[in-house]
Amino acid sequence: MHVRGKAIFMEDKSAKRSSLLKRLALWTVPTLLVAAAAVYCFQLYQSHAAWKAEIRRIEGRGEPVRSADLAIKLDNPQDDAGPLLLEAIGALQEPEQAYLQLMTAETPTRAGAHGPLRDELQANQKSRELIAQAVARPHCRLLVDASAGDPRRSKILKCRALSDLLHAEVLWSLGTGEDQAAFSSTIQGFQSARLVGEESLTESRFTAIAMQNTSLNSLAELLSGGKITPADFLALDGELSRAASDCRCQPTLIAIRTYLIDGTALPRIREAISMPGAPAWIAWCKRVLSEPQVIDNAVYWIQMLSELAAISDQPGLDNPDIRDWQQRVAQSSFLYVKPYLAAAPQLRGPILAMRQRFILARWALRVDRFYRQNGRFPAELSQVCDAECRIVAPDLLFGQPLVLETYERGFVIRIETEEHSSQEFVKNCRFEVTYPATGDLQDTSDVSTQE
Repeated sequence: MHVRGKAIFMEDKSAKRSSLLKRLALWTVPTLLVAAAAVYCFQLYQSHAAWKAEIRRIEGRGEPVRSADLAIKLDNPQDDAGPLLLEAIGALQEPEQAYLQLMTAETPTRAGAHGPLRDELQANQKSRELIAQAVARPHCRLLVDASAGDPRRSKILKCRALSDLLHAEVLWSLGTGEDQAAFSSTIQGFQSARLVGEESLTESRFTAIAMQNTSLNSLAELLSGGKITPADFLALDGELSRAASDCRCQPTLIAIRTYLIDGTALPRIREAISMPGAPAWIAWCKRVLSEPQVIDNAVYWIQMLSELAAISDQPGLDNPDIRDWQQRVAQSSFLYVKPYLAAAPQLRGPILAMRQRFILARWALRVDRFYRQNGRFPAELSQVCDAECRIVAPDLLFGQPLVLETYERGFVIRIETEEHSSQEFVKNCRFEVTYPATGDLQDTSDVSTQE
């Protein structure tokens, strides 16, 4: 009986200890959370009190409260691009009208589209010069009054007009054949967006995002015409990396970066391997392809890089990375569709839209070359497409007909796909090209081409 009573007592004691531990655990976690919240609130209160004291000190001197006064001071005022950007904004001539003209202009290569852009750029020559000076400086303090009623705060929002002006310069330069000037304006667009985004004000951040998107549109114009060399891309990579920190730009950036390893860019890459900076270009390609968000969307771009490895004696190409990429390609059953199917759902649309635009631009260039050489348009799309400019089936992703239309190099190209049941690379389409200068038209109603 004594042993049994002792056992019952031990069980009772163990149960009480377990219950006590549960109670301690139940109260300890909320207590720690409350303590952490109290410490955080105390630190926040101290920070706010210090900020208010700084505000009172500035107001006591009779000065306006400026956001830059509460930010990190620049040792050298010549490093500050803020005054130059504000001066450029003040010198803008009718920026709203320039924006409307820019949005309604069809393309600078079309007759009659030069006039509005030329007039607007000439009227804003001073602003363009100030932007060029501003982006040469490393930092930006816009010196905007932190009070809600400050009219200068609206000048931050007007920074978007600077991006629109640079975009107009890109279109004008492309239309007049000044490709390097267009590239410089695109770079300046990214740099000015980065400078504006340095300010902690909410308006500054959202304005910088809008300026980045305008710069990406400028870059898309350059890409669609094949106007950027590998050396230019290397110079641009730093600005793209900075823009990549903003998730809103990610889909477009992925589409642009994967485009660099496109099969139709292979001749340009072959030319690049003889450049002095070829090792840096190759290392850049490898690094981009190693990024997780890109690797799943770049199956057939990798194929072209593998081909480059086969034809080049450049050091560093024959390595396990290349062999791993080649193996990925060999295991892929749908080389030309997988980049879209493997992408995250929110990326499929932007990647596909950008890819369609590139496809049409290249088809248009091939059609233009065919017309100049033969004096007529091709009867079939296959006559202008080859291993480096393939016919793909972008409608496989949606399983429904798709109409693609673009205006390139002075003529209209229209592709209308037809629904097909098999998941093979068969392209049934109506291929139609209209050349406004001559009125010629070629139309083949049922062209079937198998890759």
